[in-house]
Amino acid sequence: MIDTPEVMARPPAVGALPPLVLPPVERLTLANRVPAVTVHREVAPIVSLTLMFRSGSALDPRDRAGLASITAEMLDEGAGARDALAIADELEQLGADLWVGSGRDGSQLSLQAPRASFEAALAIAADVLLRPRLAEADWHRVVGDRRTALGQRRDQPEAVVNVVSDRLLFGDAHPYGLPSEGLERTLDRITLEDARAFHAAHYRPNDATLVVAGDFDRARLAGALEDAFGAWTAGPTPAEPVRPPLPERPRLVIVDRPGAPQSVVRLVAPGFDRLAPERPGLSMLNAILGGSFTSRLNFNLREQNGFTYGAASSFAFLRYPGSFAARAAVFAESTGPAVREMLAELAGMHERPVTVEEHAKARATQLMRVAEGLATSNGIAGTFGEIGLYGLELDEPARFVAAIERTTRDDLQALAARTIDPNRATIVIVGDRAAIEPGLRALGLPAAVLADPDGNLLP
Repeated sequence: MIDTPEVMARPPAVGALPPLVLPPVERLTLANRVPAVTVHREVAPIVSLTLMFRSGSALDPRDRAGLASITAEMLDEGAGARDALAIADELEQLGADLWVGSGRDGSQLSLQAPRASFEAALAIAADVLLRPRLAEADWHRVVGDRRTALGQRRDQPEAVVNVVSDRLLFGDAHPYGLPSEGLERTLDRITLEDARAFHAAHYRPNDATLVVAGDFDRARLAGALEDAFGAWTAGPTPAEPVRPPLPERPRLVIVDRPGAPQSVVRLVAPGFDRLAPERPGLSMLNAILGGSFTSRLNFNLREQNGFTYGAASSFAFLRYPGSFAARAAVFAESTGPAVREMLAELAGMHERPVTVEEHAKARATQLMRVAEGLATSNGIAGTFGEIGLYGLELDEPARFVAAIERTTRDDLQALAARTIDPNRATIVIVGDRAAIEPGLRALGLPAAVLADPDGNLLP
């Protein structure tokens, strides 16, 4: 049957979604008391492992921002009997992927391998984690690459606006103020001994969550994990970092890029932590405002006005309250009108009630994202790794879904009135000051404060 134009003109309705069925989760404790979570699934002959540590950049000394990140980067530069090339070659032969990295709240080792080669790949991962070489020659190369990357970051407007926004919102003394990758001045203070000490202090079993998901051999898994991690010993856990109050912020900040054909715009304001009871409702609100292609922000700036290829918003739910941000990259001549519309959409969350259709789509969006996170072995390992990182219960996905299901339109409207305030947002723009400032002044905004690409405010 061929649809008529009338049928084709009607948008599809959001139908009933199937109930979320969590995979069976089991706990396993190794002899050295390393806690593990296992999720067995036979959809594909793949096994994924995640080790998550409470050792992110929030623990960096403020004068050595980037320490957690560069320590994680060093771990697979050589470990045990293998140098970096041997590690990469053996993993390739095994069909395995290994990744080590660090973010705000934690550091992570992830391994994915075919069932048949999982134990061999696990032995390499254990060397990387427990026996990294942390050698002088590797250190100089990694630091050189990092210094180059930090210099290149200044030429990347999206990266610049991230750095500037965080420094403005949190301040340099806050655990989230400085970039996880550091600044050149903080990188210059980090030594190889600092990295060795960070690894020794923070990569500990009693500060980790171990998750194995996929088609592993149930009869052999416990023994394989004991062989890999049995020599791992516990140690003192790190102290919580000091969190000063958020600083006063200017209303408008510009990072000048003369001649830039577009402006990268960010509206940033204080947000909420990962354990906030408002998180399910805020996730739905964000889907309506800017967290999906059909959101209000994207429809306004892209579809109605043609200012941008895309506009979005997000909440960063971290161990401590993170940020709220609305963002878009717009044509330079459209900067003033785009900022006007972005502020109007934030205000509109109070003034324009959430519709039945928006509520249904926001609900469906969040439920599908939970399902997507549990659709693969790697996604399951990451999901339960995050659950461990934030000390949540293993049924957290089901709890989140239940909260989404009971959140009404009235709940969302009340939450928007309480949490989204365009007047609290600092407007950060990376663009051609001479071209965009007149349009911004026409909005009644105060005079712009200038910043450099590293987020230092200029006189």
